[in-house]
Amino acid sequence: MSGSRTGSGRPRRRTRKVANRAVAMEPQTRPNWVKAVRAVAWSHLPRNPRVVAGVWAVIVFAIGFMVLSAALAPVRYDLEAGQVAPEDIHATRTIVDRVATERARQAAAAEVSDQYEINSQTTADAEAVVAAVFAAIRELNSSQGSYSTRETGLIDAAGTYGITMDEAAVSAALSASPDVVDSLELRLRSVIENIMQAGVKAEYLDAAHAQAAARVNALDLTYGQEVLLNSIAQVVIVPNMHFNAHETQARREAAMAAVLPVEILKGQVIVRAGDLVTSDHLSILQDLGLLRDKPAWGALLGICLLVGLMEAGVGLYLYLFDHSLLLSVRRLSLLCLLVILTMALGAAVRSFSGYFIPVAAGTMLIAVLLDIRLAIFTAFVLGPFVGFMVGNDLRFALVAVAGGLTGVFAVSRLKQRSDLMRAGLLVAGANAVAIAAVSTLAGRSLFELATARDMLWGAGNGVASAILTIGSLPFLEDIFGVLTGVKLLELANPNQPLLRRLLMEAPGTYHHSIIVGNLAEAAISEVGGNAALARAGAYYHDIGKIKRPYFFVDNQFGGDNPHDKIAPSLSALIITSHVRDGVALAEEAGLPKEIVDLIRQHHGTSLVSYFYSRAAEGEDAEHVVEEDFRYDGPRPLTREAAVLMLADCCEAAARSLARPSPGRIEGLVRKIMKDRLDDGQLDESPLTLQDLDIMAGVFTRILSGIFHRRVEYPELSPRDARAPGARNGKNQNGRNGNGRNAGVGARPGNGRSSANRTGNDGNGRAGSEQGFTGRRAGG
Repeated sequence: MSGSRTGSGRPRRRTRKVANRAVAMEPQTRPNWVKAVRAVAWSHLPRNPRVVAGVWAVIVFAIGFMVLSAALAPVRYDLEAGQVAPEDIHATRTIVDRVATERARQAAAAEVSDQYEINSQTTADAEAVVAAVFAAIRELNSSQGSYSTRETGLIDAAGTYGITMDEAAVSAALSASPDVVDSLELRLRSVIENIMQAGVKAEYLDAAHAQAAARVNALDLTYGQEVLLNSIAQVVIVPNMHFNAHETQARREAAMAAVLPVEILKGQVIVRAGDLVTSDHLSILQDLGLLRDKPAWGALLGICLLVGLMEAGVGLYLYLFDHSLLLSVRRLSLLCLLVILTMALGAAVRSFSGYFIPVAAGTMLIAVLLDIRLAIFTAFVLGPFVGFMVGNDLRFALVAVAGGLTGVFAVSRLKQRSDLMRAGLLVAGANAVAIAAVSTLAGRSLFELATARDMLWGAGNGVASAILTIGSLPFLEDIFGVLTGVKLLELANPNQPLLRRLLMEAPGTYHHSIIVGNLAEAAISEVGGNAALARAGAYYHDIGKIKRPYFFVDNQFGGDNPHDKIAPSLSALIITSHVRDGVALAEEAGLPKEIVDLIRQHHGTSLVSYFYSRAAEGEDAEHVVEEDFRYDGPRPLTREAAVLMLADCCEAAARSLARPSPGRIEGLVRKIMKDRLDDGQLDESPLTLQDLDIMAGVFTRILSGIFHRRVEYPELSPRDARAPGARNGKNQNGRNGNGRNAGVGARPGNGRSSANRTGNDGNGRAGSEQGFTGRRAGG
């Protein structure tokens, strides 16, 4: 409309000046520092979503890497053997003391003696020699040869086996009877068998010989018999135990394996301040990675892979299930900021207890500000991150996931900010139960002091998460321009400054807005959309009428109509300016962009038909341009904006019906919808014809309940007035038959002209049925 000209162009410029001055007078409600933060933040961010996503990916990766590095890669020391320890050095995790364990294993192996095995063949050979010698003795004793011949034969036979017999032994052998020979053989066999079966080692051969001689001498024998048996025993008793290297090694390995590893427990002091560092200390520090001998490339690579995997998981989820967030600079920035803050808070408080890390605060904020499903997925990512942060402990991860999911569930139906404290209490309870569960699984009693302490930390986590969420939510809403359900409920509060001004300065418009809010909310609930946004937007859609309230029929209350005294072009300018004025007031008051868009779009580019018709019938009709009598637009772009437009028109039109009935109201509603559809006002909105049909039913039902016909009470004569109950009748008549009743419905009997009827917004909203049928005259 900026390039069009009418016969009343000058008044239009004056009106804009007045509007601008009025806008400047509107008080600011948003703190200046919030505006400054928003301006700085969004002015320095790139506009390309891909660039922003890449920048945030690098930032989140870097911070996650630093947080895990600080937790998993501890301080390292430059020490050598013989130096004095500068401070108490504690084990950062539980490890096996390799040196001490190896020392214990070697000691166990040393206690295992060498393993030998008895050679049964050696025993059999000894017994065979004994049998052969005594067989020779029997043979020589039974022969008829001379003594010397037999003596020589026995010495030779014994010599064959290396046995040397002196004269006493030979004499005892050759003079013994067969029974004595048999007895001597049996006794010798018994001595040899006992000694050989016990085993004879080479190094203990002399001891075995001495043992054999002692046993022989203990027998009841003659001297010659003793010499005979000892001479044989000293030869046939030989080592029969051989070293078994394989068995010895196996037993020693088994003894070493049975030794339990010597552990250095997490937190145990390795070396105290002032003590000399030994090689054993250095070995333990080396295994813990606490020596600054070389970079811990393996640990750093593992941390990089871990953080990268988590970040890739979130990115994949967004790409598959919430791609719109990747394309929204503000929403993506908000998500990354919340993740970073959660990680930073975790790093700050993990020294107190891993159960105090407020994962629930991050998930609750993500659920309220962004998306519940995304919050659930984030809980499953931040939980393991917490577990790694506090020393690869699964218990902390499980508790963090339980608390985060409970927080999401608790805020899924958030109605007011005070509900966040209730959510914090639920998180506290869930954390306590989860800690009790993991403690029991770890073998700890629920009545131990350590378990009770951990449960208190978990409960404190829930309360702290609620406090953090309550405190940060308003600032995040303002800085990132996020419109939450809680914010919409607050905006719909009648005590809001703009709504109080609307009530005090334009009460008719205020009540009209309340009814439109009811219509829009009910319709959106049926066709789908944000019902809370539709209601809040309806409450504010006509706040621009605060600038010049008496130019609109809502607020004239039977007085003179100022439009009767000005040109139609100026009237159209004033009527259409209430949209611009409303946008200016809303922006100045810091209302969310979604509300401002509803104000800007609620008339679309519709025609101010009444004043256009008056101008077309005037003397300067040939210079009348239709575009000068249309709203600036844009047309409704969302469901909420389209529903608000139709609810606004239908409510105002229904007021003009002289005899409202459900049938007439439904016909009027459907006609208005058809007119808006024919005029192209709904072309850019996502509403379907089926949606319009559903909305027509909703509007008809609600408007029929509001503008139903009332019973007119007859006038009472003075005599009737004095009758019992007359006062009640008068009161009812006064309430239902006077101008107040008319003001709620069609306002009959106010004596205003047709210009009055169309002075509300000029497009037929407050006109009669004739105003709607002639809305597009000349267009």
